[in-house]
Amino acid sequence: MLFLEFIFTLSIVYVIFNFIWWLLIKTPVNLLTSFKINKELRYILIGIKYFILSNLTYSNCLIHIQKNTLSNFIDISIIYVLGVIFLSLYLFSKLNKKRSILNFATNLGMQSKFKINPTTNSELKYEKHILGISIVIFTACISIPKFGEIICQNPINIWFINRIQGLYLDPILKGIFGIFGFFFMVSTFLKGIVTISNFRNKIFGMKNKKVKKNPLEEMMNNFNKTASQQNSKSEKVDLDEDLYVDFEEIDDNEK
Repeated sequence: MLFLEFIFTLSIVYVIFNFIWWLLIKTPVNLLTSFKINKELRYILIGIKYFILSNLTYSNCLIHIQKNTLSNFIDISIIYVLGVIFLSLYLFSKLNKKRSILNFATNLGMQSKFKINPTTNSELKYEKHILGISIVIFTACISIPKFGEIICQNPINIWFINRIQGLYLDPILKGIFGIFGFFFMVSTFLKGIVTISNFRNKIFGMKNKKVKKNPLEEMMNNFNKTASQQNSKSEKVDLDEDLYVDFEEIDDNEK
């Protein structure tokens, strides 16, 4: 129960952090650039965002350990392991989702709809390095306590922790964020399972076994069958209505 409570708390932290990021960073940047964010700025924002998220994950590990006065080495280790697993599942499931949407748009010939250029697929590989660095930072905080102390005490991290706690303590918002946190937790683990399955299949080359298709890929195949039966000139596809796109994560203007 103690560990489940920790995962639920992390889910709420991620939900509120994403809300703050979207409100204070994402929206203003989109407005200032007229929704034309170049890839350099995009990677800078992703790097900053994932760095802060890594810091918040580590900080909440410490908060949970201190709050429950954990002194047993195994219990403390489990908290840290759960933290890095949750962070990794969230980050890599986001990358996997972007690739799925990219494949969806490419196979439908709807690159312009999503403002995808020919180099987008190759550019996504750099995001793996950003994710890896974020996870390395988290593990470095655990391995090097002094480094972890510096990370926890930096002003940006403290500001986000205070804002997140303040929003969650609000009587009205607490219930709303609690509901979103629950679904976020379930969604992250489900997407994480799909991501792990995909990596496992790639590593071990499991081609002979039937693997469950990604829902987006299945939707794409069905859509292609329907589209092929229609007149290509008279048919227009409104993907915004039929396909869920995480506006926070998919930047529309990579160049």
